[in-house]
Amino acid sequence: MKKNWMSTKYLVLFFILTLAWTWICGFISVVFGFTDTGAGTFVFYFGGGAPSVVALFLVFLTYPKDKKKDYFRRCFSFRKAGLKWPLVTIAVFTALSAISIAIGVGLLGFEMPTMDYIKAIRANPLNILLVLLLSLISGPLNEEFGWRGYALDRLLLKFGFIKGSLILGFFWAIWHLPWYFTPGQAQYNLLKDSVFHAVMFVPSVMMLSVFVSFVYVKTNRSILAGALVHMFSNLIGSQLLSSYTTEISMLIRYTNMAFFLGVIVYAACSRKFRAEAAEVIGSIKIQEQAG
Repeated sequence: MKKNWMSTKYLVLFFILTLAWTWICGFISVVFGFTDTGAGTFVFYFGGGAPSVVALFLVFLTYPKDKKKDYFRRCFSFRKAGLKWPLVTIAVFTALSAISIAIGVGLLGFEMPTMDYIKAIRANPLNILLVLLLSLISGPLNEEFGWRGYALDRLLLKFGFIKGSLILGFFWAIWHLPWYFTPGQAQYNLLKDSVFHAVMFVPSVMMLSVFVSFVYVKTNRSILAGALVHMFSNLIGSQLLSSYTTEISMLIRYTNMAFFLGVIVYAACSRKFRAEAAEVIGSIKIQEQAG
């Protein structure tokens, strides 16, 4: 009997295995008290690759040959991702970070980020390659084969654009739970500074998920384009600014959330975008029915 490669049971299995793997690895060093050791760091980051590894396992196990080919084409094709939306993404996150820093430093008196990565690139432009590599590894590579590559289509098909994107964002956010208890991680610093800021990380990721899905729809399901949104969000909103205070970090997060809210309202109200999303979801349904 031919496997239903789009079956909901595989989506549930993806989330269960991904969360279990990451949480077990993430909490081992916390429970046994070796987070600040080399072994603790290795185990923690070993768990961070779960979304992509679990997704790739399910793709190779359940996808028909032609669907595997389409999946990897959407993961790696720069032609499909195009130039427009990656450039829009860079412009958006640059503007949001610049506005946040102007308000935080200029009006609220927050400490200016040291921007050590930017200084390193200015000292030696080749350092940009290392920075981009680190940004690629710390998010898109170890996560996006799963979140956008595997889960998103099924959630769009079952729940529609906004609800499906928010559900994915919720799982994406709670997947980070071990980060709250691991010294050196941004979420750990948030929890130390303010429970409110720590809790607000969850809706911020859910709203970011809608923006990633928005670009995904605009690029006709380019997984690479979605991964680039994730990458530039991390790179421009935090990594290039390091080091920075929690106040600046949260101001950038709240500024981003205001923008993402605008995207959500547009997605809900725009007849044109609703038609584009419906067309994309329709193409997913055709693929599912074709087997």
